[in-house]
Amino acid sequence: MIAVLVITGYISDPIIDIPSLALLGFLTYRVINVVIKTRGRNLYSYEGKIGKALEDMKVGKEGYVLVEGEYWQAIALEDIKKGEDIVVVKREGLKLIVKKRASRVETDRV
Repeated sequence: MIAVLVITGYISDPIIDIPSLALLGFLTYRVINVVIKTRGRNLYSYEGKIGKALEDMKVGKEGYVLVEGEYWQAIALEDIKKGEDIVVVKREGLKLIVKKRASRVETDRV
């Protein structure tokens, strides 16, 4: 197809035009790919998700957590130590409200 464009004169200088078209095509592909991947994401869907505390947090204080591969600023409902599993209770603005994840032993008793 590119040969047809060169022969017919639609591409005047193939050394410049072909790489430019390839770059434009790649960038278009990447933008469309990102739009498709993030289209179904809902910020409210973080409720109930499990993550990890990245630092120690005291009750009512802010810290950072990792949820589904994303770093979030969070407010703790209880004391949480670095590395502990957390559960997202809700989202307020761009901050998550989190609490400790109940251990498996505690959940088995219930």
